[in-house]
Amino acid sequence: MKKDFIVPILAMSLICLFMTGALALVNNITHPIIQVAAAQRADEAMRMLIPEADSFIPIESPDSDNFPPAIREAYRSANGVGYIFIVTTRGFGGEKSIMIGLCDVGDFHGSTVLAHNETISFANRVFQVRDYLEEQGKNLLYIDTLSGATQTLEAYQQGLILVFEAFETLGGETQ
Repeated sequence: MKKDFIVPILAMSLICLFMTGALALVNNITHPIIQVAAAQRADEAMRMLIPEADSFIPIESPDSDNFPPAIREAYRSANGVGYIFIVTTRGFGGEKSIMIGLCDVGDFHGSTVLAHNETISFANRVFQVRDYLEEQGKNLLYIDTLSGATQTLEAYQQGLILVFEAFETLGGETQ
């Protein structure tokens, strides 16, 4: 009776221990590869926003009292043609991470969403308007409201406002 009780417990414990070790090993092998791939995708996205840039240098965020806390990362191009900011805001579906490019004088250069949890129909409405405006060299701050996607639009607009504030904090002047 004791054997019928202990053997299955030991077997399951050994299986769990083995699987935990195997998952840890796979994680140790794949984590650096995933990090490199993520860095390459981020670099490609930055180059799409500011194609004239030769490379991007991380900017250490200034004093936290002056720099918006939603700005997660900031970069400047090595040849001085522009800036990239990654900002996190909250929309209808939760947090969204947006990469926004500004030229060297603070004019809007373009944007892309890195991650979001928005309902796809709401997000697509905002993305269609964003793409249309960006083709004209404008950004989403040029519109007041978007029927059916108000919170998603406001989150995107808030991200833009925060990026322009961060640019001014870095000593730039937006037009």
